[in-house]
Amino acid sequence: MIIAIVTVFTFLSTFFAILHFICSFYYRKEPERAPRKTLGFSLIIPCFNEALILKNTLSGVLRLDYEDYEVIFINDGSKDNTMSTLFELLELEPLEIEPFPLQCMPNETDLGAGFSEVYYSAKYANIFVVDKVNSGKAASLNAGVSLSSKEIIVTLDGDSVLEKNALRIMNRIFQDDNIIASGGAIHAMQYFLMDNCKSPLIALQALDYIKGFYVYKPSLTVNNALNIISGAFGVFRKSALIAVGGFRHGLGEDIDITIRLSEYAQLHKKVISYTMNAICYTECPQNWKDLGRQRVRWQMAFWDASKHNRQFLVSNFWHTSVCFFMLADATLSGTFAVMTFLANYLLLSIRVFCGIFPPLLLVSSGLAVLFNIANSLVAIYRAIRRGPDSFRTVNNNARGNKRTKTSPLYFGVCIDLIVFSFLRIAFFIKGTVSYLMKKTSWDKPSRTNNTYTL
Repeated sequence: MIIAIVTVFTFLSTFFAILHFICSFYYRKEPERAPRKTLGFSLIIPCFNEALILKNTLSGVLRLDYEDYEVIFINDGSKDNTMSTLFELLELEPLEIEPFPLQCMPNETDLGAGFSEVYYSAKYANIFVVDKVNSGKAASLNAGVSLSSKEIIVTLDGDSVLEKNALRIMNRIFQDDNIIASGGAIHAMQYFLMDNCKSPLIALQALDYIKGFYVYKPSLTVNNALNIISGAFGVFRKSALIAVGGFRHGLGEDIDITIRLSEYAQLHKKVISYTMNAICYTECPQNWKDLGRQRVRWQMAFWDASKHNRQFLVSNFWHTSVCFFMLADATLSGTFAVMTFLANYLLLSIRVFCGIFPPLLLVSSGLAVLFNIANSLVAIYRAIRRGPDSFRTVNNNARGNKRTKTSPLYFGVCIDLIVFSFLRIAFFIKGTVSYLMKKTSWDKPSRTNNTYTL
């Protein structure tokens, strides 16, 4: 009976993983549309205690190869010297302006109102700063949308750095009037923009991002089932954001807005897209403690967004791809995967300890290992072909031997199976339990003072 239950769980937990692997091969590069017009982009960057990274963030937005864009930094009541750093970098001057009121969420005050101060940069004509009391990331994003003057909104984190051509790529994508939202590929900043980054933890996270954005996301795109546009790099049509009432306060505003835009897209025959060609870099945690905080928060955010949108998700389970994959894949399959891994590991360990080597469990475990290795290798191959240019850059180490950015990733494939598999289970369990216990604190990883090559 136990073996039968484990077999059922094994099928449920591996079916979607194999499905995503296969479907990712059907992902096709977006057609190279000749832009009919140059769209305007408003880059909104919420900042809470980002003083250490702001110089790097500013360098990133200044190097963008695009004509029509503005940048709005939102200081969300930072407790460090974020605001003084912005004054120093941007030479800020007060700006008298009446903010455009964003449509309110039900039972909430006007999220676009209540600016403490609005500034413009005397040094860069297209950069503005809002200094406001702390009210969370969603309210900060809504404040930025209210102040924005462009038709396309780009949401970034305080540490996000876009590739120079990212807005040009998004301009081509949004030439299609049916597209209301899109996202790009996220990469670990330390791995690609730091010289001699040798941390195994950074390499493991770089591999994890690559698998997510070069296998999982392409599969969801093929199935019209994107359930999250990353908060580190999200692109939205402003009219659609206003139509759904803006960002909602919670643990996962990026998942929540994607689900609500999916509902809007279903009603109005619109599209949410993804492209692996537009690239963004973000700082990832540099120690195990911060990694745990980040991944537990991600899991809590998933449950929070699912709860807030449960009516849409459940009622459209059989009718809408995003609902089906959100519940059947991300929720049920993820739960089954944890249970299956633990059950298989315990059963196999007990039997091997007793001198019994069950063929079925050994074969299934071996196939799971091979599949995970194949999944990682395919993701790395795609990232080499279509990912950051630094992947193809050859460096010389101290001994004069040539090496590429891919070398640590191949080593990380094995470590990922041994270490990260157990960690994902721990993060899943802790995040789920924490959410059930109604812990809603936002554990933000510590910012670094790294020097990056842009």
